[in-house]
Amino acid sequence: MKTSFAASLAILLAASAAMGAPARAEPDRKTDLVTLDGASVDLMRLRHDFDGVWVIDNQNILYRDNVRDYYLVTLDDACPTLDIRSRTFNFRPGWSWQLRASFSYEVRPEAGSPCGVSRIAQIDGDKAVALRDAAQWRVW
Repeated sequence: MKTSFAASLAILLAASAAMGAPARAEPDRKTDLVTLDGASVDLMRLRHDFDGVWVIDNQNILYRDNVRDYYLVTLDDACPTLDIRSRTFNFRPGWSWQLRASFSYEVRPEAGSPCGVSRIAQIDGDKAVALRDAAQWRVW
């Protein structure tokens, strides 16, 4: 009887441990971070501060850092306040030395509702220069 009780108890403990152990969940991805080679990552380290910003259209913004690396920020939806050329906006939370896919980022215009960021992608210089030139000649 002691053997069957011990065996039953061992089976019960093993089954409850297997069923009751919480699975290690990945953090929710709130922002897609894409490196220059096209890989999606959970963490993107930034090396320098940003010194240039161009509104490509009301859903895409181009940022340039001090060493001429470019980042294309794509919003969840069109942000109508970006259609106004003289309107200023901020990136929230502010740029830090690292971006995290588990964070939610926003573009907050001076006036109007904030616009959520869905993707931040590092892009090569040739593509960035073409986007920058198009933004400068965009009809506002």
